[in-house]
Amino acid sequence: RKHIKVEPRRYYYHCDRLGMMLWQDQVSGGNGPRWSRLDESPQDAQWSDNDHQQYLTEFAAMVDSLENHPSIVTWIPFNEAWGQHRTMEVGQWIQQRDPSRNVNIASGGNFWPVGDVVDHHQYPHPDFPFSAIRYQDFIKVVGEFGGHGLPVAGHLWDASRRNWGYGNLPKDNAEYQQRYRESIRLLNELRHKGIAAGVYTQTTDVEGEINGLLTYDRNVAKIPAAELREIHSQLFQP
Repeated sequence: RKHIKVEPRRYYYHCDRLGMMLWQDQVSGGNGPRWSRLDESPQDAQWSDNDHQQYLTEFAAMVDSLENHPSIVTWIPFNEAWGQHRTMEVGQWIQQRDPSRNVNIASGGNFWPVGDVVDHHQYPHPDFPFSAIRYQDFIKVVGEFGGHGLPVAGHLWDASRRNWGYGNLPKDNAEYQQRYRESIRLLNELRHKGIAAGVYTQTTDVEGEINGLLTYDRNVAKIPAAELREIHSQLFQP
């Protein structure tokens, strides 16, 4: 999932080349409504016609630029409730603009019955509220989970600032890896209950957040690639 940003075209070229499946966010901005997640009575922020048209103009420009990349399989108009407005209209617009891809209307946000996906965010370990009948016709995903933090001395963006992950920081690398393994084990349980996808937070450390699988400078892998492959193998078993 490419979260609230658009990358240089080289990024998408390599996603195409490697056979990755990419979820592309529209950049979130502007005022949002109360964040009600998957509650039955979602709200939208009130945007002026001019602001809404600017949002669609920028959304259309992104789709025009990126739609020829086969790695992109899903558009995400909103993240959580950030700038979420006129959700049904936006969902119907992007479905008509590009009917070839799935629409995840609001990753972790206020769910409205439009598009193809219902998306829940849960930290640190993944979970999903399966009980609601209104989700039955939608692909169910955990759009964010994990966020387990581990500071690596000498590889932080700014060691003088607060560097955090979800939950209390582990005492050592062994505890960090144990937490990661537990999250993937729970995701696998959710898979057997009907979850179609899960997105781990996150690939690399960023400014102030140390929940990446790689450090901020990309020099240290907190879990070796071979071990990640072994941990993830359960997700591809029947």
